[in-house]
Amino acid sequence: MLLTRLHVLWCLVCRVVEGGWQEFLYRFVLLGVLCCFLLLRVPYIFGVSGFGVFLFVFVFPLFLALFVSRMSVEGLSKFCANLIPDGTPVWIAPFVCLTESLSYLVRPVVLLIRPFVNLTIGAMGGFVIGLLSLETWWVVLFLFVLFFYEVFVALVHWFIVCSILSFSEKH
Repeated sequence: MLLTRLHVLWCLVCRVVEGGWQEFLYRFVLLGVLCCFLLLRVPYIFGVSGFGVFLFVFVFPLFLALFVSRMSVEGLSKFCANLIPDGTPVWIAPFVCLTESLSYLVRPVVLLIRPFVNLTIGAMGGFVIGLLSLETWWVVLFLFVLFFYEVFVALVHWFIVCSILSFSEKH
């Protein structure tokens, strides 16, 4: 039964991660990130510093690996040329290049901070609301709904990480 559930997760990863990334290791790491995002919803597993270190150790090297592979395949001149889309007027090209360069520099920060902040707030908020369940019974129903909402948020953030990494490879 556990093998079937892992197979469902693996099929989800294979459907979402598309493009020229048929490598087993890349998909395996993204499956690990997905499992980490989902396991953070289990009580007593979440730790703020551990989650931050996990993101820095697993997600940031993925971005760096894509950057290095893109630079080695295309070279610096083609990489810089891809920062300006086709059909851009010449007079605005320097500004577009600057904007795209800043966007490329901000991507790893977004990859690290966005899931960290949102999933941390969800975990801490659930903990605080869980303390109220000792006082009233209807809070337990709200916590049940909040749990499934947080699982959905974890899946969305995993999809955002995959999309940003995919966009980083293509642009």
